[in-house]
Amino acid sequence: MARLSRQAHQRRIMIAMTIYVVVLLLVWPLARSESALWLKALYALAPVPPILYVIWLMARWVLASDELEQRTHLIGLGVAAATVSVFGIVAGFLAVAHVFTLDWAATALIWIFPLLIVVYSAGRAYAARRYGSGACDEGTPVAVRFLYVAGLLTVAAAYIYWHKGDAESAGFAAGMAAGMLGGALFFALRQRLRRSDE
Repeated sequence: MARLSRQAHQRRIMIAMTIYVVVLLLVWPLARSESALWLKALYALAPVPPILYVIWLMARWVLASDELEQRTHLIGLGVAAATVSVFGIVAGFLAVAHVFTLDWAATALIWIFPLLIVVYSAGRAYAARRYGSGACDEGTPVAVRFLYVAGLLTVAAAYIYWHKGDAESAGFAAGMAAGMLGGALFFALRQRLRRSDE
């Protein structure tokens, strides 16, 4: 199987994650109101295929990489696993202490995989730059990817707030969008400073 170009790989991931968010917002909520168990399960698991596709794309990309690139992927994955684990344990402890509701904690768990992808991408980009690899500079810039995710989360927050009336979940999505926007600004500023130093 031929390896995709970096841009084609990133484009497929972005499309799959867009489908994931759309299904999460439009199809998944139908599970709560469905009485037939098989339909409830079908609606509840509807967001899983885009996630499995992204995992398959990432595995395919890593397996087709050379040893140095595989090492940068491993570092990115390690950083993402640690970050998401800390996020999960903090959210869990706060939910158990009733600082947040269990519904909020469940909503936070749904966003774990997109957060994992974003942190993995940033960690891998950092590792690649550290090893002097220019591979991360090809394709879509990191700042643009962060901006893309911020846009998706902003749309999700608006949809949740205006169509569902769930201010807590909308606030969570908006907070994540603000974090992604901050990441986009950081990486854009960093790239600009590097260009001015050259």
